[in-house]
Amino acid sequence: VDFSQNMLDLIPKNIYKKIKKVDLNEPLKFNTNMYDLVTCVGTFTYGHVKPHALDELIRITKHKGVICFTINEGIYKKYGFDNKIKELTNNNSWNVKEFFKSDYIVNKKVNAWLCLAEVIK
Repeated sequence: VDFSQNMLDLIPKNIYKKIKKVDLNEPLKFNTNMYDLVTCVGTFTYGHVKPHALDELIRITKHKGVICFTINEGIYKKYGFDNKIKELTNNNSWNVKEFFKSDYIVNKKVNAWLCLAEVIK
């Protein structure tokens, strides 16, 4: 999924079964407990998807499923991702397995937080 139709149009044919234009700031039109694994890379950045989207990613992920995502370091605290991650951990929505800062946009010397979490339901 992507919010940009232009990005979806760039995907080579026969790589994915389905592609869909989706706004991750809105409730997702996917079934609850649908996926074993959800990845979200390059989405949590300036002017894009906000922390509440993590609730929906958890909802669509199966119990013991895994969510892997990046958060641009510049918005981590500014947009409240730090608090959202603590909230989801404290209310036992997930168990964070890995969380570390990593290279993100190397040529611009921008880092991102990388999170790998197991969903608990």
